[in-house]
Amino acid sequence: MAIAAAVIGGTSLFGGRGRTYAALLGILVIQSVTNGMLLLNVNSSVRFMVTAGVLALAVAIDSAARRGRSGAAGAR
Repeated sequence: MAIAAAVIGGTSLFGGRGRTYAALLGILVIQSVTNGMLLLNVNSSVRFMVTAGVLALAVAIDSAARRGRSGAAGAR
């Protein structure tokens, strides 16, 4: 969960640095989603799948942003 919180907070899995407040924001996102699903009485396996989906989305956004930055630098 700690790595997921850091990634959701904006730390890149492909190398780089993260900020403490961003990791705390990632923890808040994960816990808010989990808490909401607990209140809705969602099955634990579904909670894990939703958390994995949020993490996958964060990694995909990071990958797309990294690709966009490297493509823009190469065009100059």
